[in-house]
Amino acid sequence: AAAVKAAEEKSFRTLMTMLRAVAFLAAVGAMMPLTHGFSLSRAVMPAARGLRAPLKCTSRAPLGLKMAGEAGDTIDFGKVGFDEATQLSGMVFQPEQGTSEPESRCRVDWDVRCEKALNDHINVEYTASYAYHSLFAYFDRDTVALKGFAAFMDAQSKEERGHAHEFMEYQNARGGQVVLKPVAVPEMQFSRVDGTSDALYAMELALQLEKFVYRKLKALHVLGEECSDPEFCDKIEQYLGEQVDAIKSMAEYVAQIRRLGTGHGVWHMDKELMDAAAA
Repeated sequence: AAAVKAAEEKSFRTLMTMLRAVAFLAAVGAMMPLTHGFSLSRAVMPAARGLRAPLKCTSRAPLGLKMAGEAGDTIDFGKVGFDEATQLSGMVFQPEQGTSEPESRCRVDWDVRCEKALNDHINVEYTASYAYHSLFAYFDRDTVALKGFAAFMDAQSKEERGHAHEFMEYQNARGGQVVLKPVAVPEMQFSRVDGTSDALYAMELALQLEKFVYRKLKALHVLGEECSDPEFCDKIEQYLGEQVDAIKSMAEYVAQIRRLGTGHGVWHMDKELMDAAAA
């Protein structure tokens, strides 16, 4: 009885050793390149007592991810198991044929020059929004504490971003493709941070931003006329009027700060801006 028990324990240890070897070799095979397969069969293993079916592990290509357009970009999830009856067999992902996007069905007389120029202007609107957001962050600091100016700059930032969003929608409506670009914010340096010139500097910068956007819109309108696109011109004209009003408002803020001074006058204007934001 003792001899039989010892033989069974030896067979069990042998079986466990083989199973660990199979798992190790399978892991090694998963790390091999796709062109290096391996196979294990009963011929390379010692016979194990109690195993009724031969052990077999056929080489399988490990799961690989490739960029679209590369050769062999079909992924067969069924080729990741150790045997034929894997649960993922038949689950195959194959990307849609072709790498180019389908042509827009709503594109009608949308000149490629207008498409490119509109993408450039989307970047202009985002740049203005980014600059205004930076001014908001400055006035919101505890060492500056001009909440009215902060709220005003935040509202201007959101308005410019809204314009960018509207132009993106218009680009899609005309059958173009939106291409976003890096945002370049103008350098902003407050020569004095003791509260005597930062408000005036910010309003003068805002005035220049509005003039910059206005000139870019005019350039789009001129291009629309050159491309004989009255609908595009009509779209741009909707924003030109807003820019004229914005330029007038910014110029008035600059004049008021210069007239009232940068001391109590700034505090009073900050209160007026806060009341307007809360209304």
